[in-house]
Amino acid sequence: MNFKHILAALMLSLFSMSAVHAAGQPIHEDFTTLLGLSDKMLEAAKAKDVTAFTTAASEASDVAKDQGNKGNSPRLQRVSTAFKKAKKAAKTGKFEEATTIIDAAVLEMKKPDVKPTFGGTTEGGGRKGVFGEF
Repeated sequence: MNFKHILAALMLSLFSMSAVHAAGQPIHEDFTTLLGLSDKMLEAAKAKDVTAFTTAASEASDVAKDQGNKGNSPRLQRVSTAFKKAKKAAKTGKFEEATTIIDAAVLEMKKPDVKPTFGGTTEGGGRKGVFGEF
């Protein structure tokens, strides 16, 4: 076998191993800024202050957008969408609806990071499929 073929196979296998390792890393997000802005939005909703709410919501959307540019996070996308929905609700004067949306976003941000499982395995190591656990 040619030395170039062996070298190419080795390089491809090393590249694929690094890609698999990178794909398996958990996403660690920092929601401290967004939680602070969520508290501002909740206070503005209690006071029924549309301008303070929309200002805090716009700032939170900008922060979420900046954090989203650093990595693709499904949780951050859900939170960002919730901020936009709450901002629309507050603009129409539906502060109760905006409060429930922000509360759901806060719960989403406070969820603990779950260790990823690959290959469909469960926490106990077995597999749950159509035929039960085996």
